[in-house]
Amino acid sequence: MNQKRIEQRGLWLGILINTIMAVSGITVFLITDIEALFVDAYFTVITLVSGMVSIIISKVSSKKSQRFPDGLFVLEPIFSLCQSLLTIVLLSLSVVTVSVKAYRYFAFGEGQMMNVGPVLPYEMVMVCLSFTLSWFYSRQNKKINNSSTMLLTETKGTLIDGIMSSGIGVAALLIFLIPVHSPLHFLLYTGDFFVTITLIAFTIKMPFQVIKLAFIEISGGVLQNKQVQQKVEHVVRTNLADDILVKSCVIYKTGMAFRVRVLINGSSHDSINLKKLAQQKQQILTELRHKFAFMNLDLVYDS
Repeated sequence: MNQKRIEQRGLWLGILINTIMAVSGITVFLITDIEALFVDAYFTVITLVSGMVSIIISKVSSKKSQRFPDGLFVLEPIFSLCQSLLTIVLLSLSVVTVSVKAYRYFAFGEGQMMNVGPVLPYEMVMVCLSFTLSWFYSRQNKKINNSSTMLLTETKGTLIDGIMSSGIGVAALLIFLIPVHSPLHFLLYTGDFFVTITLIAFTIKMPFQVIKLAFIEISGGVLQNKQVQQKVEHVVRTNLADDILVKSCVIYKTGMAFRVRVLINGSSHDSINLKKLAQQKQQILTELRHKFAFMNLDLVYDS
């Protein structure tokens, strides 16, 4: 199956599942007014919107034109970068909101007891959907040798959603069991503060990881995936003749597009059969394109 088709199939299923999750999350948040659910629900909304945008990008990024002869693959890491930045902004705003609510309670005794009744069944369903969808994204990406930056972003984002849902569900259960006159009664009013802060502390690293990888791709940095690096190098060295010394094999990745730059010893340039070398280059490309659909190869002499 075409690699772009695999990517788009994963994104389409994500849109369907995230639509159900977003509508359910916003509904429960409006009923309970629990800030942790705001983070959970609107994070799902962001994932839903980004999924729709990613479908469009996935369809246009591989199209070539006179102005963009190599395609628009750079849109893929740009999209991942923007989505991760938006995630960080949302998480930061949530921290501010719950902190203000907790301060008002502890400083002035102002607050409203949380209604956690509808939270438990909702979160059980959300946890199942989130982790299943994250696994599905990851599985689809593995089918195309983890070459999709967008599927990686969606995998991380949905995993964050699942972790947050798990934490909120466990916290809601504990709060539900706290008696009104218990020494822990303050959690009935401020529990969402502690839950939100804890969840964000555990998940904030993920969007920064995506931002790092996206920035490397946008700025033309070398591939960070060591497994892909080893696969490509193995194919290159296996197909080149024994008398050709490979000095280095550098791989650049932008979205789903790969460019391999192989530096070979050019001191014996005159003795190299250029026709045979061209055939070997084509063999390498043919083998690599079975694993990575958008692959370019440059053989460069170095004296």
